[in-house]
Amino acid sequence: MTKRLWIWICLIALVCPAVSGQAPDQSQGVVIPEGTEIQLSLRDPLSSKLSEPGDEVLATVRRDVVVDGRMLLRQGTEVIGRVTRAQPARRLLKGGMLHVTFERIRLEGREQRLAAIIKSASDFTRDEKVKSDGEGTLKGSHNGSQVLTNVATAAAIGGVGATIIILASVDRNSVGGLGRGVGLSRGGAVAGASVLGASVIAGILLTKGKEVRLDQGTIVRLKLERPLAVE
Repeated sequence: MTKRLWIWICLIALVCPAVSGQAPDQSQGVVIPEGTEIQLSLRDPLSSKLSEPGDEVLATVRRDVVVDGRMLLRQGTEVIGRVTRAQPARRLLKGGMLHVTFERIRLEGREQRLAAIIKSASDFTRDEKVKSDGEGTLKGSHNGSQVLTNVATAAAIGGVGATIIILASVDRNSVGGLGRGVGLSRGGAVAGASVLGASVIAGILLTKGKEVRLDQGTIVRLKLERPLAVE
């Protein structure tokens, strides 16, 4: 009888760990899957013109990360990265480029490796969104307003030069033998148009693209490239 009772106790202990005083560890093997999006909020501003490679970047998780109804990463968790590329905007409408690598995350006072790339950055203070090129690099777009300004300025300057050429090429031919009319030589017209056109093209070519500017509080969307273990 004692032997049979002992067998029953062992079976119950195996089926119900709580009976033996051991609760199952729910934190074992908990991971955030690859491809999960994590929203961050920048603590400090960044710029393709002013930031430099190696600069530390701090951000915090903006929203709890919930997977299958389970909260796996809390809002406010600190994420650390660094600037790996910063290239100012250039002429010929080339925008600036900024690449930030977020590589560490602080979980319960410990730093853990993180593998993720930036999908996009949204700056609500300036109502701008910058998308990455698929590899995590943010690129500035063409500076449309500056193009218009430079073209207008160049056109005004070119217009003055074209006017001078046209006036210098005016022919005064007699009309009806009595009066004198004013005519424009074909060469002068072509030269004036060429000066005006060249000035407009120069205005476009001398225009720089837009810088990548991310103000404090900018929302950065990360995508996990590898699963993140949460202990």
